[in-house]
Amino acid sequence: MISVVVVLVGSCDDDPSTLENCGINTQYVITYDEPVNTAGYDIIHAENCTYVISGKNSNKAWLMKVDELGNELWNQVYSDLSGLSRGNAVNHTSDGGLIIGGGINVFKTDPNGEMEWNYKLPYSNKHYVEDVIETVAGDYIVVGGVGGDPGTGGHAQKGQAYILRMSEGGDIQWVKRYGIANSPMDNFWGVVQADDGGFVLAGNKLHDRNFEFYDHFWVVKTDASGNMEWSHELGGNYWDEAQDIIKLSDDSYVIAGKKSLSQTNLDLWIMRISASGTILWQSNHGNNNYDAGMSLTVTENEDVVVAAGYTRSSSGAPFKYRVWGVDVNSGQILWNKKHGGNQDDRAYGVVEAYDGGFVVVGSTDSFGEGYTKLWMVKTDSDGNTVDYP
Repeated sequence: MISVVVVLVGSCDDDPSTLENCGINTQYVITYDEPVNTAGYDIIHAENCTYVISGKNSNKAWLMKVDELGNELWNQVYSDLSGLSRGNAVNHTSDGGLIIGGGINVFKTDPNGEMEWNYKLPYSNKHYVEDVIETVAGDYIVVGGVGGDPGTGGHAQKGQAYILRMSEGGDIQWVKRYGIANSPMDNFWGVVQADDGGFVLAGNKLHDRNFEFYDHFWVVKTDASGNMEWSHELGGNYWDEAQDIIKLSDDSYVIAGKKSLSQTNLDLWIMRISASGTILWQSNHGNNNYDAGMSLTVTENEDVVVAAGYTRSSSGAPFKYRVWGVDVNSGQILWNKKHGGNQDDRAYGVVEAYDGGFVVVGSTDSFGEGYTKLWMVKTDSDGNTVDYP
């Protein structure tokens, strides 16, 4: 059962995009009625104008496939995964299946979400999975951070960010760790493959200033074996993080996250970096409140990059979805829109829709009827959607 408001606003037959043209131009908001807490963390295109969403259902990894109007086609809850599991990231594999990462698990499914294999990362200190992609060679790159409480005895892994390469069947080939060991956790939140076969990662790295730890916005380029080639560590005396990264057709990258201006004032921070590591532009955007960018997508013609995340007007105020349209060539805001109710609503994933709009997923407390629920918001090309209760 779902709660849905849908508006059909005409045909998109003249859409010049190379995305499949499904002929339906829509705006809608949908809350999916599961009798547990749920959330959507990532969303990707699938065949025949559908989408696959990954997230969590209670405390388990969850996949759901929906059609262009958001109607559920199937969903799978992976209750048999051992340890902590959730669907932080989902991507396609070359055989038509799906690769999913989250918690301490990486698993592969067929196109219908049926499990083919699962690999629990086998480390005494938990290696939490934040993103996973298939490489051009057909194996997988996994990134995240190493958990565990820092202690006086020290530890060679606790607190570091990691990148590991996994074979097509799920066996670990190598792992590299970066950042400050035996400290609060550094993390890689997103990864893309570069044209030269290496990888570019987005995350946060701790800096120690007079025994006070602060996060820096962190972008790292490695070679194909995970060895660091260049790194940007940017930020001030508060908490700055890079949360997502996308690659453009010229092998440049757009990265988004958050920039702390004070202990209570955060902005969306977004930048574009060349293949060689030169910062082409960077900008931050907010309204003296809390703004965080969690996910990125880019339009088919690569003129607008869209960031999705959340905002609130003041400390203690409820969070709302926020979606920004940003000029790819300058970093200037073209539009920004907020969506949500009177309780906390947070957006975590975004993808360009088949009609040129955008589909945003996350979680809602405003419309969950006592639960935190997956909330799917379909907008037009300027971030507008339908009226909702």
